[in-house]
Amino acid sequence: MRLIRIGALVGSVILLVATTVSMVNKRAEQRAEQNARAVATVFMGDVAVNDAIVRAMAVVDVATAETELEAMTRTFADTAEACITVDGSARCTGPDLGASSALGGAIAASVESGGAVVVVDDATKSLLVVSHGEVTTVLRLPVDELLGPLVESAVERNEATIAVAASSDIIGRDLDRIGPTTTDGRLVVIDTLALPGDGGSVRVTTSIADEAGFVGDGLGMYLLLVGLGALLLALAGWTFLLDRRNLEQRATTDDLTGLPNRREFERQTEEALLAAARFNTGACMMLIDLNGFKQINDTRGHQFGDLVLRAVAKRLREAVRDTDVVGRWGGDEFVILLPSLQDASAVRNSAERIGAQLAGKPIADDVTVTASIGAALFPRHGATLDDLVRAADEAMYGAKTSGVTHRLADPLNSDFGPEATADPSRYRGPDRRRLHSDDAHHV
Repeated sequence: MRLIRIGALVGSVILLVATTVSMVNKRAEQRAEQNARAVATVFMGDVAVNDAIVRAMAVVDVATAETELEAMTRTFADTAEACITVDGSARCTGPDLGASSALGGAIAASVESGGAVVVVDDATKSLLVVSHGEVTTVLRLPVDELLGPLVESAVERNEATIAVAASSDIIGRDLDRIGPTTTDGRLVVIDTLALPGDGGSVRVTTSIADEAGFVGDGLGMYLLLVGLGALLLALAGWTFLLDRRNLEQRATTDDLTGLPNRREFERQTEEALLAAARFNTGACMMLIDLNGFKQINDTRGHQFGDLVLRAVAKRLREAVRDTDVVGRWGGDEFVILLPSLQDASAVRNSAERIGAQLAGKPIADDVTVTASIGAALFPRHGATLDDLVRAADEAMYGAKTSGVTHRLADPLNSDFGPEATADPSRYRGPDRRRLHSDDAHHV
């Protein structure tokens, strides 16, 4: 049984630890997968933006006075616009892009670099790709259309969102990344791309729903495992508790009769005597010895004797109050502590009731049991457990030799008199030391 308890305890701990580790790992796997999707999505956006810029720079670099404007914008979004200016005369697919406030700085940068440059036109939220040589070529690309349909389709498959923004003020390294971070229940990754020639930067932001819950889709299974582990742990704890209670019961209970054993009776009696001394309520100790029990053992055998002892214990419990303590003192001797009982007539009534309960009818088969009962009062006949037991034993012996059922201890044979009840503080407690004889009166 002990091995089963230990096995259940170890198994429950292992199951709970393994389940917890698995839950943590599962969540980490889900988070890693979501992070990977978010990074992959933003990377596709980076590639698309960079590809559009590189293609636009190549287009304007090779443009001449005879280049068709539609050919320049064909591979870009429908809203892309182009202008070619020769000797102050401009050809454009739409509005004249030469009116843009960002164009002047772009032309100067192109002249300095000897090739195409890219600048941000904050007014139109677009990129201006400019090349200045024999002709001035300008290609305007709206930033919200840099991705293209292929990237947008892939983003949709990843259940993500993506946005592109440009600014002449945000200058980042190529590549400057923020995230993944969690914002409003979504995983967000932000990449900042520096434009060629320090013309500004483009920020690509992607996000996906943060679905890395407690354990994801396996919540039901993990709850079942956690419940099973908790059940095994509770079962192991319950069995250990039962084992501890059984040990406590065995340490305080007489195995044969189920009554408090001598040690437990002494403990309960000392507590009761302390209370009686404090509140001046008195108490009565009874020592009960069965008459002729040795003959029953000799003629009927020890098993029958054990049966008699168990039956006697049952009848003694039935004959006293719930507040009284019945214990087995040893052999065929029993003890009863009756708290708050300090009147001789009440003691006599209780002893007669106990004697009648024992002898009223056969206790086993046709065997009838009688007993000799000796009683002693606290603190009249003793202020400690030892004194009370000694006085009750002398009274019980007197009852047995005189042939009566019960007898109250004779105060003439005790160091204690009636006036001892006037000062409960004289009770010395568990150390069981007697009161000084000078402090008592003989009765």
